[in-house]
Amino acid sequence: MRVLRSISRSDKLHNEDAAGSRADGLWVIDGATPLHDDPTISGRSSAAWLSGAADAFLATVPWRDRSLPEVVRELIAHVRAEGRRLGLAAGRFPTATIALARQRGPLLDLYLLGDSPVLLRHPGGEVVSFTDPQFDGVEEALLEPVRAELARGIDVAQAYGRAHTMTRERRRQRNTAAGSWILGDVTAAADHAFVTTMPVEPGTELVALSDGYARAVRPFSLVADDAALVDVLARGEQAILLERLRAAERADPDCSRFPRFGMSDDATALYARI
Repeated sequence: MRVLRSISRSDKLHNEDAAGSRADGLWVIDGATPLHDDPTISGRSSAAWLSGAADAFLATVPWRDRSLPEVVRELIAHVRAEGRRLGLAAGRFPTATIALARQRGPLLDLYLLGDSPVLLRHPGGEVVSFTDPQFDGVEEALLEPVRAELARGIDVAQAYGRAHTMTRERRRQRNTAAGSWILGDVTAAADHAFVTTMPVEPGTELVALSDGYARAVRPFSLVADDAALVDVLARGEQAILLERLRAAERADPDCSRFPRFGMSDDATALYARI
């Protein structure tokens, strides 16, 4: 597996995305911006700290002959111990999504925990999107009433108010039986990911994204579909597309034309070929 294209940028002080690779794998980690007052950890936001710590761990952890859920359980135990040492209590621990791919000879393992998708295209084939079912359609469901209220002429802040309340409640329920599971300080979350293994052949293309970069497809339609996005990355035009995305975000600062949570988001993409 060779990573041929890579981009990760933020308009914030701290990039809360991280991405990395090794000879037989790659990953994208998307830290969740806290909804409460955020402590600074080692000079960074807590979400940026978590993404960076997880990235560093994955770069060196032994994973041969181990399942990816086992690896992620060890990752969570590691960041939990480090976080506690730095003063991050259980109720204020940051969270992140993780998309992880590992090649084992003719096989590819995928591990998805959160809303960072992976796109795969076999030689001559169609692009297939892999996501964590826990998060499929969730953001769209939260935004649907926002769209309806905006269409009726409701004030933007009021239209988003209920959606933000629901989002905060979903965040509070993360890593509990009542909510969704995500990378954080609860080791049990590692066993709730979407995990699959499939055969791959030389020339297979693999893309891992944070949801911030995926905005180029939805909601902004800067490229027609996932296949067009893979083509853009294959041509090495990832920075050009990101600049177009940033311009589109800035042109809709109140998120009224293209409903979404947050005017801008950290954006990360890796393009690799088997």
